[in-house]
Amino acid sequence: MKILITGIGGTVGSVIADALSKQHEVTGIDIRPLERDGTVVADLTDINTISPLFEGVDAVIHLAAERRHTPDIGWDLLLPTNVVATANVYDAAHAAGVRRFVFASSMHVVGNYETDEPWASIAVGRYDGLDPETVPLVTADMPVRPDGRYAATKVLGESLGRYYADCEGMEVVCVRLGTISDSDAIGDDPRGYVAWFSHSDLAGFFSACVEAPGIKFEIVYGASANTWKIYDTASGWKALGFTPSDNAEDHRPQS
Repeated sequence: MKILITGIGGTVGSVIADALSKQHEVTGIDIRPLERDGTVVADLTDINTISPLFEGVDAVIHLAAERRHTPDIGWDLLLPTNVVATANVYDAAHAAGVRRFVFASSMHVVGNYETDEPWASIAVGRYDGLDPETVPLVTADMPVRPDGRYAATKVLGESLGRYYADCEGMEVVCVRLGTISDSDAIGDDPRGYVAWFSHSDLAGFFSACVEAPGIKFEIVYGASANTWKIYDTASGWKALGFTPSDNAEDHRPQS
C-alpha cells in the first residue's frame, strides 16, 4: 500500500514509518524539514497545498497535532493544528479516495474517568485491595469525558471519523493513544504502568490499523499488554487482529 503519515517527524511517526516502510511505500508530511525520503514540508492548515499529496494514497495516518494538554493550553494553539488541520486532512483524504484513515486520538478524551474509583487509585499506583483481573474497564462505547481543551479537540477528530465512515464510506480507526516516550523508559509517573506503549507494540499496532480487513469504524485504545489497566485495550487488539508482546510491569523497579 501507499501510506501517508502526517507528523511523520515525531517519535510516534518515526517508529511507525520505520516499521511500515518494510512492506509498504510510506510518504509523509511534517511542518519541519526532515532527512527522510518521501517527506514533504507543508502546513496542514493550507488545504490547497496539501490536497495533491493525497492522490493515489491507500491509507492515511494522521498524527500531526498540538500535543500539549496542560490546563492552560489556549485555543490559539489548538484550533489551527488540532481542528482546522485535522478537518483538512480528513477532507483531502476523502476527496482523493483514500480507503483507510487512522486518526491519532488520545486517552485524554475519556480522561475524567480517572477521577472515579477504582481508576483514580490505579492511576496513582494505589493497588491495595484491587485485582487487575477484575477491575472494570473504560470501554470505547462509554460517553466521552475529555479532561481539557486538548482532549476536546480529539473528540472532534473522532466525530469526523464517524461521519466519514458512516456517510462517505471511508474505513476509519481512531486510536486513543497512551504514553509513548522517546525511549521505552516509563519514568516515575505511576500512570505510566497503565498507559505505556512500547515502541515494538506501537509499530505492530499501527501496522494492524492500516492492514486489518473488515474495518468500518473502530475506536481502540493504544497501549501495551500492561497488567494494570483502566481502558479496554483488549477489544481493540481483537478488532485489529493484533497481539501485543510487552508489559509495563517488566520495567517496574524491584523493591
